[in-house]
Amino acid sequence: MKKFISIALIICTSNCHSRNINKFESIYIDTAKNIHIIFPDGRDKKITRNGRAARATLAPDKHSAAWLVLNSWIAEGDVGPSSSQLAIYRNSRLRYIKCEPFIRDYWFWMGGKQVAIDCGGRHFAGTLILYDANTLQNIDSIFQADVPEDKRPAWSRQEGNSDSNTVQ
Repeated sequence: MKKFISIALIICTSNCHSRNINKFESIYIDTAKNIHIIFPDGRDKKITRNGRAARATLAPDKHSAAWLVLNSWIAEGDVGPSSSQLAIYRNSRLRYIKCEPFIRDYWFWMGGKQVAIDCGGRHFAGTLILYDANTLQNIDSIFQADVPEDKRPAWSRQEGNSDSNTVQ
């Protein structure tokens, strides 16, 4: 009986730990503009080394982190680099969503299971695209000029969706 209880405790402890292995406590950008993720056990993992991170965000479910990867070039008329890449860190994997010319904004949806981007030029209409955070598969997209704001789906309205924690 004691052996059974010991085995049950080990299984329960390992299952609890495995649920938290892909969960994050917080995210920050260091002075060299690299991303660090803090895990619930206090570990601080440096994710990037290229020094081009901006606007880091932790998803509400704390299973995804995202940030803009700054371009190495500066667009005419801008004072600093913008971004055409969104980095997504989930399940110990770093992947990217690319959109030209710029990713103007992004936000998590469905608690972090999905991520949306606003892609386009500096001015005028762009494209809103919704992705699955696990697979980065395109779920839906809307060209802003074709759909009036009051007719767009809820995921496309960034206000009220950013219940995530953003670090500049």
